[in-house]
Amino acid sequence: MSAIFKACWGEEKEHEKALEEASELLQFLENELKEKRYFGGETVGLLDIAANMIGYWLGVLEEASGASELLTREKFPKLFNWANEFVCVSAIKESLPPRDKHVAFMRKRFGMVNASK
Repeated sequence: MSAIFKACWGEEKEHEKALEEASELLQFLENELKEKRYFGGETVGLLDIAANMIGYWLGVLEEASGASELLTREKFPKLFNWANEFVCVSAIKESLPPRDKHVAFMRKRFGMVNASK
């Protein structure tokens, strides 16, 4: 989480290192998916729910900060597809906050972080 946050909102000097660290961690998850639809197989399980940070929140952080280089289809095709499928599961989708409102909130926070630098 720390590397992802720094890759999105960190100081310029931290950005590349954090991006590299976050990419290594995402690659680990990419490898764990193997050929499965979800981490546990064909249905959502506990690990998928724990990885909600990647499935929903990472996209919000990227959009809010303008850092769209972390979870891309080109770098992590399995994880990218998993994230898109995960947030479309009705039980998951119903429990998530509205994306547009959350992005707006994070953009406001992002602006406040930049203003304090």
